[in-house]
Amino acid sequence: MKIKYFITGLVFCLSLIAFQMAIAATAATKTMAGIMVNLNHYPSDSDKETLKKLVSDGSTTEAEKTIATAMINLEHAATSADKKKLNKVMSDDAVPGPTRVLAEIVHNLNHKPSSSDKEKLKEIMG
Repeated sequence: MKIKYFITGLVFCLSLIAFQMAIAATAATKTMAGIMVNLNHYPSDSDKETLKKLVSDGSTTEAEKTIATAMINLEHAATSADKKKLNKVMSDDAVPGPTRVLAEIVHNLNHKPSSSDKEKLKEIMG
């Protein structure tokens, strides 16, 4: 009987974690995920304008600004300077999960997101 309650509790906790992942993505993170899911080598001019607006927006977090700046600078891959900054975002437990996942995808980008990265991006987009 105790195992039944344990399993029920475990399932409940795991569903809360998954739910938090889905709701924790801010509008800025979702916007960047949308740009990344269609990215091919570098962002378009209109995507860069969107990213620049995110960087100057007061509601965008510092972690999101770091990611947006790295995306603006993309040319097939993130620059080494941006990768160092992305590493900090990826290792900061205070940064929401979806934002850290996005930072990792930008950090590891090689011309375009992988199929598994695209699935993660779609999940972030909601």
